Amino acid sequence: MKKFLKILLIIVGIVFLIFAALICIGLFVDYDDHIENGRYTYVPEDDNKDNAYVEFNLSDYDKKDSELIYYSSVEEAILNSPLNAENEEFSVPEDFLNHVDEILHIWNGKQYDTIFYRAGSDNDPVQGFVMARCKKQVEEASVQYAFVNATPATTTPDTTYGGDFKKFIHLSLTISDIQQDLNPNYPDTRFVFGYAHDKEIYSLEVEGQKPDGIIEYEEYGRTMYMWYYNDLKSNKRGDCLSYSVDVPE
Repeated sequence: MKKFLKILLIIVGIVFLIFAALICIGLFVDYDDHIENGRYTYVPEDDNKDNAYVEFNLSDYDKKDSELIYYSSVEEAILNSPLNAENEEFSVPEDFLNHVDEILHIWNGKQYDTIFYRAGSDNDPVQGFVMARCKKQVEEASVQYAFVNATPATTTPDTTYGGDFKKFIHLSLTISDIQQDLNPNYPDTRFVFGYAHDKEIYSLEVEGQKPDGIIEYEEYGRTMYMWYYNDLKSNKRGDCLSYSVDVPE
């Protein structure tokens, strides 16, 4: 009898362990997140509630016109801006981020221009890559610009880009809702962008839409990519957007 009970307890224990393992698999594996035929697809759960896009209130972030100082060019507006001072967490020389050493792209809007530029070069121990938005006005038949806000990033020759680039796309989409403060045509469009270090980003589709453009640039011998949508058509919140992309071999 005791032997039978011991065997029964062992069987119950094994069943319990299998059941626990299945629960863990259910908790940590996303069944709508899979790779098929070399392509990764992310589709949020159907029962994800409250997934509607919440319109970003840009007026909460914009400076009053009376506080803006206008200059004859975007470069001059950024040079004289508090950009570097507002980002003291970056270990860069004074006013380093304020220097537009190479314009990588400009998005022209009705009231604003958004610029993606490089500060520094491969000859420097650190480089900055900055997305900045400037307000513009016409004064005596010429366009003038005032710095409004920016989002900088820095890199060095030792910077490594590990991790799963597919998941980084999801992160970029998630934070895109609050990055409308860089949208040159807000609120008429939904501007979305992100960075990648794999050429497979050219195969990206978000909600079935291909990017409007992909900017390819070099940093310390590494090829990098910025993908962007001028106006992503979707009423879903950023973290609820579906996307697919080819997987690096």
